[in-house]
Amino acid sequence: MAPLYKRPWRRPFWALLAVIAILAGGIGYGVAAKGWQPTPKLALDLEGGTQVILNAATPDGSPVTQEQLERASAIMGQRVNALGVAETEITVQGGNNIVVDVPGTLDASTSEALKRTALMEFRALLLAGPGQPIAGSALDTQMKQAQEYISGLPAAAVPDANQKVPEGGVTPQEATSPKLLTPEVLKQYYTLNCADPAQRNKERDANPKGALVTCSDDGSEKYVLGPVAIRGDEVEDASATNETTPTGQILNTYAVNLKLNSRGAQEFAVLSTYLYQQKALSNRFAMVLDGLVISAPRINTPITDGSAQITGGFNRDSATSLAQQLKFGALPLKFTVESEQQISATLGSDQLQKGLMAGLIGLLIVVLYSVFQYRALALVTTLSLLVAGVLAYGVITVFSNVSDIGFRLSLAGVTGLIVAIGFTADSFIVYFERVRDEIRDGRGMVSAVDHAWVRARRTIIASDAVNVIAASVLYLLSVGGVRGFAFTLGLTTVIDLFVVFFFTHPMLQMLSHTSFFGGGHPMSGMDPRMLGAKAPRYAGRGRIRSKGESLAARKQRGSEGRRQCS
Repeated sequence: MAPLYKRPWRRPFWALLAVIAILAGGIGYGVAAKGWQPTPKLALDLEGGTQVILNAATPDGSPVTQEQLERASAIMGQRVNALGVAETEITVQGGNNIVVDVPGTLDASTSEALKRTALMEFRALLLAGPGQPIAGSALDTQMKQAQEYISGLPAAAVPDANQKVPEGGVTPQEATSPKLLTPEVLKQYYTLNCADPAQRNKERDANPKGALVTCSDDGSEKYVLGPVAIRGDEVEDASATNETTPTGQILNTYAVNLKLNSRGAQEFAVLSTYLYQQKALSNRFAMVLDGLVISAPRINTPITDGSAQITGGFNRDSATSLAQQLKFGALPLKFTVESEQQISATLGSDQLQKGLMAGLIGLLIVVLYSVFQYRALALVTTLSLLVAGVLAYGVITVFSNVSDIGFRLSLAGVTGLIVAIGFTADSFIVYFERVRDEIRDGRGMVSAVDHAWVRARRTIIASDAVNVIAASVLYLLSVGGVRGFAFTLGLTTVIDLFVVFFFTHPMLQMLSHTSFFGGGHPMSGMDPRMLGAKAPRYAGRGRIRSKGESLAARKQRGSEGRRQCS
C-alpha cells in the first residue's frame, strides 16, 4: 500500500461519507422532530389519495364559462404545486365542476388554497399607518384632525380628456377621491387591530367600486384603499430576479418584475402617471389578495408600457413568493365543496413491486456483465451502484418531506430510476476501458489509472451533461407523470457524476496500489497478458516487466535476485 501522505483517495471518501451522514442525520432528525416519513412518499398511481369535487360560481351570479373553468384549474394547479404537493391531478368535469385528486391526505393549507376565491386587485392607497388600533379620546382627536384635513383638500380633479381608460375601468380621480374617506371609513380604519389575526383575516366586504379598509398580510400596517383600478386577471406574468445597478452590477437584493396585458397596461399607465404627477393623498398603490395587502410600493416613475419592477429590500424567498402570488393569485370564481372522499391507487402496490423487481433484474444483469467483462473489478461497479442507490434513496426521501418541494414517487419516477442504472454503468465502462487502453500501451496500473481518469472524466461529464439537459427540457415541457420520470432521471444522473468522482475513481486509485490489482492478477480484470499489452512495462525500482510474464514468475525472479545479493 502507498504511504499515508500519498493516498489521494482519502479526501473524496471522507467527503462522500460526510454527505451520506448529513442525509441520514437530516432524515433521522426530520422523523424524530418534524414528523417526516422515513421512506419516499408515493404518488396517486401508487398510493391513492383524496378526491375533492368543487362547484364553481361567479361572484355576480353570471354563467360560468368553459374558459373560466380552464383558467381556474390551471391556477389551482400552480397554487397547489407551489405548496409542495406534486403529482396532483386537476380536471374540469361537467358544466361547473372541477375535480382535484391529491396524493395522500388533504391537509388544511391545500384545502384552503383550492377553495378560496382569491381575487387579486390593484387599488390606489389613500391612507396608511401602523397596524395598532386607536381608542378613547385619542380616537376622537384623530378623527377630528383627519376630517379637518380632508375637508381642506381640493375636490377631485376633472378627468383629463386625454386619459384613455378602458370601458368599465375607473379614472385615477375616482380611484383617489377624498370623498371616499367618510367618517365611517375613518373610524373603521383607526379602530382596526391588524395585530389580531382574527381581525386581520376576517372576511371583508370588498366593494370593487368603494373604499376598502384592510391590513397588510403580516399585520404591520393598515390601509384605506380606493376602488379597484386593475384586476388581477390582467397580470400577464411576474418573476423574481436580482436587482442591478445602473452600471449593470448584480446586487444581493431581489426585485419582482411585473408584466400586464394590454388592457392592464393602459389602465396602469393612466393611474401611475396621475399618482406620480398629482401625488394625490399618496403616491402608493396596493396589491390586494384575499382582502389583504401583499405589497404597497411607491410610484417612482410613470409606468407606460405595462412592465414594472417592484423593489423594497426583498430576499429571494420573499420576491419569489410575491411573484407567485401576483402570477397565480387571480381566480375570479367562488367554489363550494360538493364531495370529498378517499380514492384508491390507480395502479397499486402490485405495479410498484413489479417495477422494483424490474430494477433489481436490470441491476443483476449489469453486475453479471461486469463480472464477465471485468472479473474482480466488478466489485467496484457493484459498490458504486450501491452507493448511488443509497444517495438516491436519501435525496428522494428528503425531497418528499420538504414541503417546498413535495416530490412524490410515481411509477414513471421509478422508471427513471431504473433507466439511470444503465447510465451509471455506462460511466464505469468508459472509465474501465480507458484504464485497459493505458495498460495495453504498456503503463503500470497506478499510472494507467491516473492517465485514464484525465481522459475518461471529460467523456463522462459530457455524457451526463447531455442527460441532464435532456431531462431538464423534458421536465419543463411535460406535465404529470412524465415530469416525475424527467425529475428522477436528472437527479440520478447528477448522483452518478458525484459517485464517479467521489467513489469510483478514488476506489480504483486505492486498488491500483494493492498487489492483486496493481500486480495484474489474472482475475483482477487488469492482467496485461490477457489485455495484450504491446510492450514491456516499467515495474518500479529499476525493473522491467516483460509482456506475458506471470505473477508467479515475477515473484520467483525477485526471490532469486534477493538470494544472489545475500
